[in-house]
Amino acid sequence: MRYRIALLLLASLFSLPAAALPKYFGYFANNTIPPDMSFQPENQDHTNVTVVYTGGDGIDWDPIILREVGLAKSYGNKAVVMVTSHLFTTGNPHGADPNAAANFGALVDKLVAAGYLVPGNPEASAVAAFYPVDEPEYQKGLVDIGGAPHPALANAVNVIKSNPATWNFPVAVVVSQHYDPVIQGMRLFDWAGMDDYKSCSFPTMFCPYSYAGTFAAFSAKLRPEQRTILVPQAATGGDLDEVEHDPYQTYEMAIADSRVIMLMPFLWAGNPASGMTGVRDTPALRSAYRPIGFQIKYGLYSQYLGASLDGAMVAGQYYNVVAWFRNISEKTWRAGTNISLGSQNPGDNMTWGLHRVPLPHDVGPGQDVGFNFTVRAPSASGTYKMQWQMVADGMSWFGAKTPDWSIAVVPPATGSISANRNPCTIPYGGSTCTTTLSWNSNRADAEVWASNLDGSSPVLFARAQNGSQSATWINTNGTRFTLKSGGAAITAINVSGVQTTQPPEEPPPHCSTPKCIEP
Repeated sequence: MRYRIALLLLASLFSLPAAALPKYFGYFANNTIPPDMSFQPENQDHTNVTVVYTGGDGIDWDPIILREVGLAKSYGNKAVVMVTSHLFTTGNPHGADPNAAANFGALVDKLVAAGYLVPGNPEASAVAAFYPVDEPEYQKGLVDIGGAPHPALANAVNVIKSNPATWNFPVAVVVSQHYDPVIQGMRLFDWAGMDDYKSCSFPTMFCPYSYAGTFAAFSAKLRPEQRTILVPQAATGGDLDEVEHDPYQTYEMAIADSRVIMLMPFLWAGNPASGMTGVRDTPALRSAYRPIGFQIKYGLYSQYLGASLDGAMVAGQYYNVVAWFRNISEKTWRAGTNISLGSQNPGDNMTWGLHRVPLPHDVGPGQDVGFNFTVRAPSASGTYKMQWQMVADGMSWFGAKTPDWSIAVVPPATGSISANRNPCTIPYGGSTCTTTLSWNSNRADAEVWASNLDGSSPVLFARAQNGSQSATWINTNGTRFTLKSGGAAITAINVSGVQTTQPPEEPPPHCSTPKCIEP
């Protein structure tokens, strides 16, 4: 029995465009306030964007922004830059700074001079987006007025979009779950996110709202072309609830929603003074978000297409397996790196004689790869699980697993076969003789095949696990009888006939008279 899956059919039905997958992973406010410390060295390995948090007036934020963006570039990452102090006057409500265009323009000039921003080219820049203000409806007073965005909020977006160097850079915002007063304002932005620290991952009697549900309602209020930012709670203490959002559920939300551009947990490091913890302070969150970050940072997105393998195997024997996957990311998987196919259920098991299959060649975005490898069935009979998944060693397992196949492993076939008589005697004047074949096997699928002595011209002689059957056509050329199971030979016997060369003695003639009596 073989499992055979229609590879091309699966590929055509379920292939996903690269644009459907989140592009960025990073932590909100990835530097301290006051801005004397960056957290990038602690999490740059599994992030590809840092959110540079800045405050209001009273501090020259440009050196901090340049430091953080420069550090991000040194790691090969990008930065989302908060520019509240450049665009607004403080207070509630925030006001439009009359010098906003000049303030922002001066910052942009510094970013360009440092090589961190390429005018008109976000992809070539270390700056991924600008972030004018956080939660404009909360303690900022930037709520809609008369069904239109607050003028100061509209001015901030316009300043960024009017600058010739940043006109096509994304402008981002995150609102709270109480976003209703700022619906028109949040529609101004290219990227819009929502945090909801009063919701849960899995609703209960005490927490009836899920983040997935409230985020879906939020997304429905946006313009269709807006990209979204997931901001799961990853901190407790202070004024936050005591239950963080489940990282795995949030990641599933991200990869299932083609509008999500960024997964941005709040936050990496807590504030000991307020009793707030973050991902850094919670081992379970740290171990969950690191592989998620690796997957997004390195484009570790794969699609399982199909496989071919034997559904039943003989203990200790070798078998071929082929499994096909598609690279649905925007990045190339390089052969000879840490990307390979790994055994699952459980992870890294050696049940089938190996736990890694190397990537056979580079696989570009949208390309397919077939892992063609040999497994060895376990030495003891029984039913065993086999499952495989793509893995980047030291980073994360990624993409869909193969089906969890159940493979029947049976003992090696054994048995014996004999002939009575061997050789058999061909009578004088005849051409064939008769022998009786007897056999037994440990396999219900046992068969006996008859062929020439060299194995040619095989024909089925009998099909039974045990039996006895006469062969009446044995001649001097000989016949080979092979006991088989599943098409494989167990044992064989050569049977031949021996020709009688002397005629039989004739009896004396029958006589009943004295004349016939010999003297």
